[in-house]
Amino acid sequence: MLYISSPINALLEGFYRDDITFEMLKEKGDFGIGTFNNLDGEMIALNGSFFQLDLDGTAFPVDGKMKTPFAVLCHFKPMLTEEIIGPLSGATFMERLRHILPSDNMFYAIHMAGSFASVETRSVPRTENYRPLAEATHDQKIRHFENIEGHLVGFYTPSFVPSVSVPGYHFHFIDKTLSAGGHLLRCEPNHLDIQLQIFFSMELTLPKTLDYLTASFERNAREDLKKAER
Repeated sequence: MLYISSPINALLEGFYRDDITFEMLKEKGDFGIGTFNNLDGEMIALNGSFFQLDLDGTAFPVDGKMKTPFAVLCHFKPMLTEEIIGPLSGATFMERLRHILPSDNMFYAIHMAGSFASVETRSVPRTENYRPLAEATHDQKIRHFENIEGHLVGFYTPSFVPSVSVPGYHFHFIDKTLSAGGHLLRCEPNHLDIQLQIFFSMELTLPKTLDYLTASFERNAREDLKKAER
């Protein structure tokens, strides 16, 4: 089952603290992406190992007592495989991705491993509560990788649930040596082996914080996510 630790609309509102620890998350899955309290780095989980990708894109093992305001996890059991042979431009790659899903109306976990001509990632500076995510990402730090091997870990979310998770594709990148990466902005793959897992149900935890319990959530989640994900 797919697990989402908190609806993305809480993050969009600027609620960057929750009480879910990574010790708790590890019971929910061995594969996933997310962030840390106060947006203190990007999170990636692969084969049961959890990493924090800091503002510079450097990867560090995650302490189980660290907490997250948003994470998507699963016990990864691939059902389908695909292969992409390039080189492909970033636009062509995204177009190719649109054709690998059996249906646009399901949730998917996606692991892609291979070589890239280039990868562009970002990380966001540590941010205090209440600054909307679309504003916090204005200060993001970009990192460029060239001629690199690595992993894309991510999920596809159907368009009808933009308040729950990022609609469409959402990937984090980590290099083959598990030493650097970040939130994927764009890439140009040379060759990728792709594994997909389909989910027919999901588990969503709702925060118990006062901020969440008293929020009105009047923001346009779809529009704010477009700004935040660029």
